[in-house]
Amino acid sequence: MTRELEHSLIRVDENADWFYEGSRIFRPEILESFYEKLELLPSGEYVLAEATVRCLLEVADTPFVITRVDVEGDASGGERIVLGLKNLPGSERLDPGTLRSGKDNVLYCRIRNGRFPARFSRPAYYQFAAFIGEDESGLGFFFQLNGERHPIQMDGTT
Repeated sequence: MTRELEHSLIRVDENADWFYEGSRIFRPEILESFYEKLELLPSGEYVLAEATVRCLLEVADTPFVITRVDVEGDASGGERIVLGLKNLPGSERLDPGTLRSGKDNVLYCRIRNGRFPARFSRPAYYQFAAFIGEDESGLGFFFQLNGERHPIQMDGTT
């Protein structure tokens, strides 16, 4: 069975607000369903995948925006960074190796087992900034957690 790629009338703006034909989608159960069906193609395009149809989405940046950064204890007695996401219940644990600074110094990381990029909102960035330091060269940044330094990739892209 072939899965056709169709254009949809769904768009996601830079704040991870979803719209259908210009009307905002706000019902949590619909948004959760969309996130469950979301795929990221190697081309960087996002699709909603159903059993027989794949619908191409218009996405301004990424459908995932980090709204909150918390520090929690972990089983080893250390700490971990936990991220809250807009439109989704629950949280994601930060994978330190995926942090990068994109265009205009916007901070990103990968979530959902590395499958998707997520952008830090301004409030989440300021929460996370307490962990960021400048490296000795003055050319890069890192964040420190549990006594370990994790470099932040400075790539200038999204």
